[in-house]
Formats: sequence, structure tokens, C-alpha cells
Amino acid sequence: MARNPEVEQILEAWWQLDHIAPHERAKSEKQLNGLLDKVVVRGAQIYTREQILDYLWPQYRDYRLAKKKNEQVGVAQAALKK
Repeated sequence: MARNPEVEQILEAWWQLDHIAPHERAKSEKQLNGLLDKVVVRGAQIYTREQILDYLWPQYRDYRLAKKKNEQVGVAQAALKK
């Protein structure tokens, strides 16, 4: 599914935050919040970061599933090459 590039960036930053090593979490959270803040400012601060994440949750859920499937395909392909 083609998404807005800005939405893709937010989804990837969100995924990174969920899957990053604990000692790198603050950096990842700062990156996600920066992307969300751009949307908040552009929207005249009508919505909060949390509201934006709530709105994007269904897309994020699909994004996670796609990432997991791609990861599994990569593992299977690597196993076949051996």
C-alpha cells in the first residue's frame, strides 16, 4: 500500500522505538517525537502526538505485520541459499 512519505517515516520511527536496544531508546523516541511535532505544528496544534499515534495505529499494526513477513521471507531465502 502506498502511503504518504511522512507517514512512512513516522511508522518506521515508531517501529524503531519498539525494537531498539534500551540504551538507545531516548534517541529513537526523540526522533519519533520530532516527526510528530512537525505534524502537530502544521495542524495548528489541533491534535496532540498521542492523538496522531492513535489515528495511525491501524496503519502501524499493518506496517508491523508487513515487516515481520518480510523478515521471515528473508530468513527463508537465506536458508535456501545454504
